[in-house]
Amino acid sequence: SQNSNNLVVYVKGTFVRKLKKDDTMTSIDWDLKNNFGIPIASGLYIIHIDAGDLGEKVLKWMGIMRELDLDSF
Repeated sequence: SQNSNNLVVYVKGTFVRKLKKDDTMTSIDWDLKNNFGIPIASGLYIIHIDAGDLGEKVLKWMGIMRELDLDSF
């Protein structure tokens, strides 16, 4: 199946972003932003992948974001 619905949820249960895939690529790119275009915070995330006929998978992902260095601009 080419289609999958990927639901990304913060470990506290807060919805972060839903990504949809509708091509033959075996991966999907996420810009690490929520549905409002705001970069996500560092922390543990739960990613639910629904690949249709291929099944479902739940992953734990730890994201550590670098602090913005305003002196480098």
